[in-house]
Amino acid sequence: MSSVLRVSVLFILVHSVFSMDSNDLFFKKYYSSSVSGLVKLLKMEQEFMENFSVYANILQKKVDNLNIFLDALKRPNHNTHNEREKFVSNPLNAFGLIRRLNQDWPKWQNYTQKQQGLGQLNAMQDIVSAAPESFDMNEKLKAMHRIETTYDLQPKDIAKGVLQSTEFNYKLTWRDCLALAHHKFKIGEFQRSLLWFQEALNINPNGSLEIINKLQEMQLKNFATDVAKRSIYLSNQALTNETNSQLQDAKTKELEQLISSNLKRWIKDSSTTPLTDHNIGCRGLFPRKTNLVCRYNSSTNAFLKLAPLKMEEISRDPYIVMFHEVISDKEIEEMKGDIREMENGWTGLEDPKEIVSSVYWIREETSFSKRINQRISDMTGFKLEEFVAIQLANFGVGGYFKPHFDYYTERLRGVDANNTLGDRIASIIFYAGEVSQGGQTVFPDLKVVVEPKRGNALFWFNKLDDSSPDPRSLHSVCPVIVGSRWSGDYQVAALRSPVICEALQPTSS
Repeated sequence: MSSVLRVSVLFILVHSVFSMDSNDLFFKKYYSSSVSGLVKLLKMEQEFMENFSVYANILQKKVDNLNIFLDALKRPNHNTHNEREKFVSNPLNAFGLIRRLNQDWPKWQNYTQKQQGLGQLNAMQDIVSAAPESFDMNEKLKAMHRIETTYDLQPKDIAKGVLQSTEFNYKLTWRDCLALAHHKFKIGEFQRSLLWFQEALNINPNGSLEIINKLQEMQLKNFATDVAKRSIYLSNQALTNETNSQLQDAKTKELEQLISSNLKRWIKDSSTTPLTDHNIGCRGLFPRKTNLVCRYNSSTNAFLKLAPLKMEEISRDPYIVMFHEVISDKEIEEMKGDIREMENGWTGLEDPKEIVSSVYWIREETSFSKRINQRISDMTGFKLEEFVAIQLANFGVGGYFKPHFDYYTERLRGVDANNTLGDRIASIIFYAGEVSQGGQTVFPDLKVVVEPKRGNALFWFNKLDDSSPDPRSLHSVCPVIVGSRWSGDYQVAALRSPVICEALQPTSS
């Protein structure tokens, strides 16, 4: 006799937070947490540049008009009183002089004071008002640090646009490297801070524009001031107005020497990122599993005898399988087409809270959800009877997910106190994005890592045969290095069919 169970079908691994906490972090939209948010930023920058370009052209036209008028007035310089007297004693010159001062110069004065390109200035102001705030900046600094430390990447390679031996047509600027060095200093990573600072010094900053020079000088002085504060604090002193004034008046080379010498002195006190099984898996250093097979699954229902599914064994104990090419590009775009306004996706309810993605809930049953229900039944043997919701998520660059369990925990109880969604007996991850580097699913205790190939689906059980939790189902998501990782959370009621055991158990080969 079949027993009623619950299965969690994962398009994503992010739990939505329904807390009524008034903290803006819960409700404010951020760009850094998803690639879709970064796409919005890119569009904003392009729009800003277009308006900036038009504004610059308007100003250039104004300068050109002024120069044309000035060129028309070119004449020899009259340096002495006699020369000036001789010039104005000519009636033609005298008439022209009075007419210009009476008629032309007031108009040119008004022309120079008239603001040009107001439409572009207002448009740029609107864009700047919607620009990323300090939270987004800090989250992206953390994401860059996460990528660097998880995959053991070197600053000298990242600065040159090399990520995991792949070279990209983009290099970091002087200010990029300095910002990363400053962030490493603030979190106590003095060794990495020094390496990033040295990369900044190796780059020749653009010294042709005064405003760029001022920005770079300001950023360098802020870094030097924080370094000086720590040095003074360690010596049980206080930052005096005199010391602060000296920092503000210091030359560039003096500031660079201050930062370098102190960072070198503090390296022995620098914190280091521990090498965890999660990190080892993300770096692709787990030993290869043996005696695993790929085969066609045609036994969960009669339809599969006509169209069997490609199934790859990932682990035998516990049993984890990957289904290949089970969701098409057209279906993925259809799924994304249902998205309207996305909200923040979190690592969990515990502190410190981290936004790791942007999420969207599809709460109404659609033709897409019906097809996916049937697909899941074909793959697993579960008969899905109830549609609850599909939660779609898009991870940002550097987005990840901490090691966690999908079965019921206190973390989930905070989201669903009445257990209306039920426990997660099994999990399915549908990979719906293009990720060329990073973003793997890792089972750290099993020493198993799975690449997030678009169109595939990963399946495993979260509980043992006696319904007790299986702690070996602990899993995590590696930071995304390059690409857009789409995933989500879909929970339904299910009937467990006896055929599932036959369909999914290892073969005797």
